[in-house]
Amino acid sequence: MPTILVTGFEPFGGEAVNASWEAAHRLDGWRQDEWIAVAHRLPCAYDASVAEFVRAFERLRPHLVMMTGQAARRGVICVERIARNRDSATAPDNRGVLRNEVASVAGAPEILEATAPVADVARAICETGFPARISANAGGYVCNHLYFGALNYLRAGSQETPAVFLHLPATPEQTPPRASARRLASADAARALRAAALALIGAGSLRVAAQ
Repeated sequence: MPTILVTGFEPFGGEAVNASWEAAHRLDGWRQDEWIAVAHRLPCAYDASVAEFVRAFERLRPHLVMMTGQAARRGVICVERIARNRDSATAPDNRGVLRNEVASVAGAPEILEATAPVADVARAICETGFPARISANAGGYVCNHLYFGALNYLRAGSQETPAVFLHLPATPEQTPPRASARRLASADAARALRAAALALIGAGSLRVAAQ
């Protein structure tokens, strides 16, 4: 059965929830034709997030990958086009690690691009009624670190696996500092993710058929 791996993060920054996991876990077990989604929560920690992603990927061997994170300062869903080989944050991760102006992966390219059709994903979300845009800035914190680490891992052995990262606004219940006034309820975020998944399935079905 073709599988979609959907990831979200644990809470960070003193918050009780993380908007990404609140949406992602709602897709666990979701089915579309022969496809099934499996949600997996990742630690909000630099290296641990990549290691946990790799373990989940090796266990599931998914045909599609959709990673999600929280970007409270943004008021729309952002489909990240690239990941940068650079960690640049002033706050430590959940395990107390601070990485500022440090390469994510030594010897790797400066930039890696999404292996999924980001324009199709953004369009599918907008057509569902939720504002979305393509972004070229996944930040410098754990989200970007995971994205780059995951793409770097996939290019070594699973280059044909469509993979993309989506940043979600905060939920109405959250109170992160300097957050956008525009929020997105978890149920609505999950609907947007399902629309994104359908766009990914369109790309992934071609790969499955060729196998």
